[in-house]
Amino acid sequence: MKGPKTNIKLAPPPSSEPTLNVTGKGAQPDTDIKPIQIKVPVSKHKEMKAYAAEQGISMTDMLLAGYDMYRKKMK
Repeated sequence: MKGPKTNIKLAPPPSSEPTLNVTGKGAQPDTDIKPIQIKVPVSKHKEMKAYAAEQGISMTDMLLAGYDMYRKKMK
């Protein structure tokens, strides 16, 4: 059985209409936390986790610091 031959295109809802927040669209910077997921080799994950522990910081803090350093370098 084949699906319909016509595409149904819907316009996005107006910004005044409440919507279900599934993408973090309404998140406020630096107040709400949104998880991200990256894929790294197991050996690199262990290395990163061990290094963060040696420094006494979380992996999140280490990755955010690395991101900030990268942004400054690339300016």
